[in-house]
Amino acid sequence: MRIQLPEREWISEVLDVSIHALEVRPLDTGRGFQSTTWQLLISCDPPGSPPRSMVLKSETSNPDANEFTRLNRSFQREVGVYNHLVPRLKNHQPVVHGCSAIEPCWLLMEDLSHLRCGDQLQGLSHSETLAALQRMAVLHAEFWLDPDLEQQAWLPSHSFWFQRPQAELVEPFFEAYRVRLGNKAYSLFRAVLEQADAIDAVLAERPWTLVHGDLRADNLLFGGTDTAPVATILDWSWACRSLATVDLAFLIGGSEPVMQRHGRLDELLQSWHGALLDQGVRDYPLVDARRDLQLAALRSLTTGIAMYRFLLDPAVSVRTALFVDQAIQRHSALVMELEAWQALPEAIKLD
Repeated sequence: MRIQLPEREWISEVLDVSIHALEVRPLDTGRGFQSTTWQLLISCDPPGSPPRSMVLKSETSNPDANEFTRLNRSFQREVGVYNHLVPRLKNHQPVVHGCSAIEPCWLLMEDLSHLRCGDQLQGLSHSETLAALQRMAVLHAEFWLDPDLEQQAWLPSHSFWFQRPQAELVEPFFEAYRVRLGNKAYSLFRAVLEQADAIDAVLAERPWTLVHGDLRADNLLFGGTDTAPVATILDWSWACRSLATVDLAFLIGGSEPVMQRHGRLDELLQSWHGALLDQGVRDYPLVDARRDLQLAALRSLTTGIAMYRFLLDPAVSVRTALFVDQAIQRHSALVMELEAWQALPEAIKLD
């Protein structure tokens, strides 16, 4: 299916200006699973209004991906976050110039392509991980136990794309990865699958806030310097109301290389927790945050099984295959380093 390029007349109507020249450039080729993005270079009358360049995000040319996106109302979630929630935050990027939650959905946003993209395969540096957690802590604190979230019909509760991997993937996944995981991680995977409902029940009783739900390197941009980066968080298509540490577990477990983060998990947790307290969150001691991180790491562990379906496609790209394999290895290592089995609702013995 051919992707239809954005048309000058349509962009003119959206922005309510007369555009006399429009150049369209594709962005992020090969990275997005659920959307297509373009950079739009605009010449209009009067000059300088709107901005010279913008980014358009829309559905893909893949009907299966679009069906999955629509089933999970992913664009509605993202549009809802930008329309109803992030305007409460100061200096939040990107600015949205126009959007539609009606299929086919789209977002017309500020062009931040001058910032450096995070890279899932390369992984995040430790300073980048800290910067992303600091930025996410501001968002978590702003919406911490905020009853307004419960009134947003477009925002689901505790809804994650990796939550319920397809049953037919489980055994092929273990056949491919059991030896590589080792006996302890294999047993923990099995326990998480068996106790999935109980894990979700415990998670639903914990303090909640706005959660990104897919916080990883490919959804981050960075300004600043290598030693003092400033993070911008993109792609809110899996936003939900849930446990904040799911974002920590997903980011740390999926995006910071294992050897780099080893022995530094306490630093990452304390940095995020300290930022929460600085933003006014109360009655949430560090010991509770650590237990919640263990619980969130268990919930995120099934990411590897959910993504394993990509490896069964004979046409899978090298980038996607490496992405999936790294996610499996990184999330598995995180639960072991955190001793996350301590948070299982029903205790198990790991040999």
